Amino acid sequence: MRRIIVDALISLDGYLADANGEIDWFVQDEEFNETEGKAWSLEMLRRADTILFGRVTYEGMAQFWPSTWARENMAEIAGYLNGKAKIVFSRTLKTTSWENSTILPYPTKEVILELKGRPGRDMLVLGSSNLVSSLMRDGLIDEYRIRVVPVVLGAGRPLFKDQTERHALRLVSCVGFHSGVVALHYEPTGAASSR
Repeated sequence: MRRIIVDALISLDGYLADANGEIDWFVQDEEFNETEGKAWSLEMLRRADTILFGRVTYEGMAQFWPSTWARENMAEIAGYLNGKAKIVFSRTLKTTSWENSTILPYPTKEVILELKGRPGRDMLVLGSSNLVSSLMRDGLIDEYRIRVVPVVLGAGRPLFKDQTERHALRLVSCVGFHSGVVALHYEPTGAASSR
């Protein structure tokens, strides 16, 4: 069965975006973006053949990654993101121009299990806090790959929201980068991820 991997950059206080929806606080260190951060992103993208999105994250990425600037200046990552199958879960989005994209209305447990049962490689969830919350509630996430950026935002859009139950995780690895970013790799304990 294919695995679902959450891959996200968050602030130290757990936010994907600041109170204005901005991500300009992401690591601006050129060394990180050209070496450590890029290597991490490419490892994840090579493992997967499908990317799952919520609407908000999808719309932001669909504006950036197909752009001429991204294709010229971040060619390797742009190539992977543009070329992979993308599924966006949205009840309001009706059309998209980002290549290889499919719109599905809601990430029900049955839909996700059907996607996990298809032949292929892993599936990535990039950001997408509403989608992460839904998958987490249903025990469908197999790995969490979280990069913590050394900044406290104080408010914003959290990665983990609307959780009413405890979710125990096991640390697989922890890597500190020169930029101050800490990369955490967790897996759920027990059988929660195979429900």
